[in-house]
Amino acid sequence: MSFLRRMLTTVVGSGAAVALTLGVAPIAHAEDAVDGARKDLTQLQIEAAEVQRGLETSQQEQANAQRQYDLTTQDLADQQALVESMRVQVGRVATAARQQAAGLGTAKLLFTADSEDSFLADLTVMQSVTAITDEQLTRFAAEGARLAELEDSQASALEKVNAEVSEQTKLSAEYDTKVADATEIVNRLNQQQKDRLAQAQNDAILAQNAALFAANDTNVSRDSLNLPTGSSQGIWPTSGPITSPFGYRTNPIGGYTELHDGVDIGGACSTPVVASWTGVVLSARVEGGWGNRIIVDGGAYKTAYAHLQSMSVSAGQVVTAGQVIGAIGTTGYSTGCHLHYSTWVNGQLVDPQSVF
Repeated sequence: MSFLRRMLTTVVGSGAAVALTLGVAPIAHAEDAVDGARKDLTQLQIEAAEVQRGLETSQQEQANAQRQYDLTTQDLADQQALVESMRVQVGRVATAARQQAAGLGTAKLLFTADSEDSFLADLTVMQSVTAITDEQLTRFAAEGARLAELEDSQASALEKVNAEVSEQTKLSAEYDTKVADATEIVNRLNQQQKDRLAQAQNDAILAQNAALFAANDTNVSRDSLNLPTGSSQGIWPTSGPITSPFGYRTNPIGGYTELHDGVDIGGACSTPVVASWTGVVLSARVEGGWGNRIIVDGGAYKTAYAHLQSMSVSAGQVVTAGQVIGAIGTTGYSTGCHLHYSTWVNGQLVDPQSVF
């Protein structure tokens, strides 16, 4: 009898018990594997979103530094030309002063001047060389100091550009590592576990949607607000392209298929977001992966606006269609400035684009 069989016989005591034990353990283990994968993938998604926000911040900082470099470059060229011109003028003053000190007269200046204008300028210098020299030297020193400041500013801007490029390289590598880690987690699962993982994710999304309007932060009676109950055109919440449509899609960090319960509308952070229908604000708060999210109950039409940079309404407030309620942002599990926009018609989650 093998060592393994002796151990099983001693501990369990019967073949039937052994079969029962061996039949349950893999199922429990499989569930544990799926639950563990979900937790790990959620954490990786949080971390990846944070890295992506850092990458976008760095790209913006690089753009700002590049603009500063370009502006400084033009200013620097103008300042160099000005300082060089003043250097020539001061040199002419110094030359005229030496000629005067050496007893040279106007005839000498006339023959050595390269133009009538320069002769007249030198003659003026000879008449009051001390006062003009002091004035010119003072201004020359000031313009020279400004030139030095511009050179420092340009060097600093270039250093900033290079630093941000280096930071982006590091962050991009870090993001790729997060994706690789997520892929490894999913690949460790068998196909049945992968299907169970995808189902668990989708069940969670649907459950969140089902409970969305059950609890809210206000005691306002919507029945008294005369909210829309039938077909109504509504107002699209913000400008920008659809970067991710409604429906099932591949999770960008986990690689499995999941329900995307709204549309992502791309746009610059701080772009205004308006209410699509008149309604009461059920909540306006930070909600996990959604970041700053506003939920508006418009009777037959309900809407949610997520990843907002800012929120300009509060729970219990009645908003009108077209009223600004917030601004596009990248809060929560977001990988860039956009609005995640969800709609429900008569309690059913629908593709926002099908309503407008």
